[in-house]
Amino acid sequence: MNALQAACGNALQDNIRVLEKMLTRFSENVSYGIPIGPAASRPLGEAVLIDVDSTLLSFDIDFVRFTDDYVIFATTPEEAEYGIRVLGETLFMNHGLTLQTAKTRILRGSDYVARYLTTHTKKEEDRRKLLDLVGAYDESVSYEDMGETQQREIDAMNLSGMLADALAEGQNVDFREVSFILGRLSALEKPELIPIVLNNLERLAPVAHSIAAFFKRFEDMDGQTREKSASAMLDPILNNSKYASEYYSIWILSIFASNSVWDHADSLLKIFRETHSDAVRRFAALALGTSGTRAQVIHVKQYLSAASSLSRTALMLATAKMGRDERKYLKQSLRLHDSFEKLCITS
Repeated sequence: MNALQAACGNALQDNIRVLEKMLTRFSENVSYGIPIGPAASRPLGEAVLIDVDSTLLSFDIDFVRFTDDYVIFATTPEEAEYGIRVLGETLFMNHGLTLQTAKTRILRGSDYVARYLTTHTKKEEDRRKLLDLVGAYDESVSYEDMGETQQREIDAMNLSGMLADALAEGQNVDFREVSFILGRLSALEKPELIPIVLNNLERLAPVAHSIAAFFKRFEDMDGQTREKSASAMLDPILNNSKYASEYYSIWILSIFASNSVWDHADSLLKIFRETHSDAVRRFAALALGTSGTRAQVIHVKQYLSAASSLSRTALMLATAKMGRDERKYLKQSLRLHDSFEKLCITS
């Protein structure tokens, strides 16, 4: 935060305070460490370590850094040890940070080449080729926007195998890679990939939008597979699993709001009643409006008077499954003045 305040001056202090509060909640009040995670965290990590980089440069230490990993180059072991000492002292004095002893070592150049610069495996070559084709997995670059040559090259790749490898046990998931692959594979509608996705829902939770896009393309799957898929996706929400965040819940519920074939109205009603999240309740109401019947939807009207403006319109849309006279009386009892809400309850 000090680094951001120094860079931004007084103009953005409110923004910095909001960011600090968010990071404090993420880290459970622990303030030590470098913010590491999605792409948005990278500028924060750079802001924290720029003074460390400047110190190393002032001592003529030759190094490269990627996020929070430093590699120091020297002509003798003594010079390398000196560089490590300066780095460690600077990190501790400026930030209260320490080097990870398990990852800090001195290697000869030949050993470094053998250990870290060996020929890439076929798996890594495929990943790098895909990276080159899609431009760092930028989600703004869709398959449809690519040229014919790029599309042919991607179609020739074993994306199914790459997805399975990316989600293999012990692998750190590259969410940009997985998100792009899922998006492409959803267009191909390969049902053999459904078990891979369902078995990795917890690891895929950060890219729940891609899970939703994937399953929305499988509306014609057989009933048994759809039942199994729907139950698997809803179970984490129903059981308050630690990875069933608002983000995950909203995107999964959007599947049930998109088409009535997904059904599971009783489970959707339970989520609607038990959630403490206004956003999740809104999407549960939208899902009930699509997949529910009067028997489930009639319960939502009791929440209308206390609902937030975010949820009210969704609840009103859900009441479309109620009888015409019921809705007419409900509209009169609410004494609506907002034209959009009137539209929602009469549509």
